[in-house]
Amino acid sequence: MALPSPNLDDRTFQDLVREARAMIPRYCPEWTDHNLSDPGITLIELFAWMVEVMLYRLNKVPDKNYIKFMEMIGIQLEPPKPARADVVFRLSAPQPGPVTIPRCTEVATVRTETREAVTFTTDEDITVIPPVLTYALITRDDSAFEDCLPALNRPDRHVLIFEEVPQPGNALYLGFSENLSAQVLALTIESSIEGIGVDPKDPPLAWEYWDSEYRMWSQIRVEKDTTGGLNTKGQVILHIPRGYTITDVNGQSAWWIRCRAVEVREGQRPYGKSPRLTGMNSQSIGGTVVVSQSIRIGGEIMGRSDGSSGQRFFLQNTPVLPRGSGETLEVEVDNTGEYEQWQEVSDFAQSGPDDRHFICDSVSGEMQFGLTIRQPSGEARRYGMIPPAGPRIRFTSYRCGGGIMGNVGPGTISVLKSSIPYIATVTNLEAARGGTEPESMDSARMRAPRLIKSCTRAVTADDFEYLAREASSQVARARCITTTSGGKGQNTPPGVIRLMLVPEIPLTDGPIPKDDLELTKQGRTEVWEYLEERRLLGTQLEIMTPKYIPVIIEARIKGREGTDFEGVAADIAKMLYRYINPVYGGDEGKGWPFGHDISVPEIYAAIHVMGSFSYVEEVKLFPIDPETGERGESVTRIEVAPDSLVCSHRHEISVVE
Repeated sequence: MALPSPNLDDRTFQDLVREARAMIPRYCPEWTDHNLSDPGITLIELFAWMVEVMLYRLNKVPDKNYIKFMEMIGIQLEPPKPARADVVFRLSAPQPGPVTIPRCTEVATVRTETREAVTFTTDEDITVIPPVLTYALITRDDSAFEDCLPALNRPDRHVLIFEEVPQPGNALYLGFSENLSAQVLALTIESSIEGIGVDPKDPPLAWEYWDSEYRMWSQIRVEKDTTGGLNTKGQVILHIPRGYTITDVNGQSAWWIRCRAVEVREGQRPYGKSPRLTGMNSQSIGGTVVVSQSIRIGGEIMGRSDGSSGQRFFLQNTPVLPRGSGETLEVEVDNTGEYEQWQEVSDFAQSGPDDRHFICDSVSGEMQFGLTIRQPSGEARRYGMIPPAGPRIRFTSYRCGGGIMGNVGPGTISVLKSSIPYIATVTNLEAARGGTEPESMDSARMRAPRLIKSCTRAVTADDFEYLAREASSQVARARCITTTSGGKGQNTPPGVIRLMLVPEIPLTDGPIPKDDLELTKQGRTEVWEYLEERRLLGTQLEIMTPKYIPVIIEARIKGREGTDFEGVAADIAKMLYRYINPVYGGDEGKGWPFGHDISVPEIYAAIHVMGSFSYVEEVKLFPIDPETGERGESVTRIEVAPDSLVCSHRHEISVVE
């Protein structure tokens, strides 16, 4: 419960008028007309109204003191955060040499009659490198390998890349001498029609790369495969991710990818014979880079120094995004036209008199130089260097932007604003996410007690969960699993902190794609770096993705005569997709609780609340295997571990008379 706030003066307008009128006989006995029509009474009411306004402002003093206290403990309003997305730059044609796309290259959405274009800039340089295929190995069991590169270079030879009848685990390994991380790789394949039996649009193949973070082979995004499962001449276009690293295969070190035969799932047609390749050519046709919703401003002159203590300057464009390498303030040296860079700090507490430090408020764009403070001894002490009078102040470059307007859909970032040779097109394959509006004062007030409690140190499980959400705008929910919080077979070693992170996902009326339920690598890095500075020595932090348990709800509803049965079924399905949701689900709408079981009676209750039908005839609950997507047997309850969450698969609702 909040501490009671004192009312410094509780008199109302009527109290003030009544008090003033009571003084008339004492101070002015000849004034006998006290009716509302009297001009004197009108003046009394006017002054009472003015005093009431003053009392209102007086009672706002505690709020102002609270805000000043927040300033004292270092709380600042959070600036808006920019949306980010992976953007693919596609070359006009494969080039014989490297093509570099520099940092701060601008791309944008298409401007329409109702909406301005949203501009994004690249966060880093990326170079598209021509690939050189150094090794090609085939294996049946990942233990014995055979070199097939010489055969691939001879058109008269046929390479049987799998067993005569392909088996799961048969694989073709391709090793490159260059790091193709974040490249768009096109493999032009020559083959004969031998791998009969498969569906050309759905062959039982998997293209994979070695992921150093997870120490395992992970799938590569396949943009296009015109080979019909390696059966005809065509191209396989692969988007190599950033986690691609060098590794050893059969004692040979290279940047490896592999094409592996996988288990045939239900309804999928298998190979009757192995594909036979007669040749292969590899080319880099583009690159993928992260872009942030922002506009870059360079070389902005902010004014001239007057040599005073604590002088302030303002950037013209706000809010300012976090400064990167080379984005800083500069001061002119002796009016020579040359500038020296200064360093941004969070405060001047540790700054000496000769330290070229400044602080920057990202929301207002305010820059402040060092202060001179008189000590109790009478000595004047400087915290941070103060520029002398006369030199010009400028900012090398900065980016402004952010907000929810940057959360655009897939395929919308398609305009290349910066001219780059050999670049033909640009697009984002996935939606831009993470854009947030500036923090409100009410939100900062709610943050203050939590900040005092944790003191920016991660000690308890609540601290880790709170700071994880503070670290990245991509984090919607966090769950800390420790030795004491485990259960249902959970075994967390002492000193190990397992942090389950749920990403921000858009509210949808259907199943959530599997990839959207995992935090991006950038988001994981932001949380890791933030908590690494704040965790206790002797603790080990593990950032993990919750184990998602997809479920299917089958419900049979008795409808009312004259109602739209299809509309009722759609409304119930929409409700279930939102109710069984890791971010927006549960009874409170804050996400399905970690470790909370799901049962048929609970679904009955959720559907019954809608009340747009006669009654619920039957509800069935089916678990789904997350790996294979196969539906299990109907159950009445699914147990959920503390590190797990349920999510919706494809629900089936029928409404009958």
